[in-house]
Amino acid sequence: MKREAVEKLLTSHFRLRPLMRATDFYKLIYQGVFGVSHIITEGAWSWLEKEAEDLNLQEHPEEPLLEEVSADGKMVRVNLRPYLRQGLPLGGLFAAMEETSRVEGSSEEFKEVWAVFKALVASGRLKVKSDEFEALDDELRREGCRPHHHSKAYQAAYHPAYRVVTRESLAGILRQEERD
Repeated sequence: MKREAVEKLLTSHFRLRPLMRATDFYKLIYQGVFGVSHIITEGAWSWLEKEAEDLNLQEHPEEPLLEEVSADGKMVRVNLRPYLRQGLPLGGLFAAMEETSRVEGSSEEFKEVWAVFKALVASGRLKVKSDEFEALDDELRREGCRPHHHSKAYQAAYHPAYRVVTRESLAGILRQEERD
């Protein structure tokens, strides 16, 4: 893990979404390390279809198709609005999610990235509420790494609609779609 790359990742997300809370950083770090295995369940396809149907594709026209969520760029968020506006196949995205669900992240890697986040908070480069940060840090020490939801403030401000996949799995699925 390159500390500078992690710092760049976290600070760039904060510049784009200055209302991020500690739990939103936690979620970003978690997704970058562990991917989507926690959401690939029996109803994951239906949930994706329903979300895609309910989205207002005209909202957030500035949203990029992909956003890196890992410092090495291997794990990305696929924002659903631009994905669907481009007419890309939902089934292909789901196949990439299934492939990504086999990625096994490590608690050690999460804690290394979390330590960089802690240093950024301590230095004042990232500003989050100290009580929320301390509660998450304590939870991490007691219970280990586990998934979190976005904060209500993040949800209200940014209306997140995305799926996390490896860049490689998405590229492979899209190449396959082009051949079919």
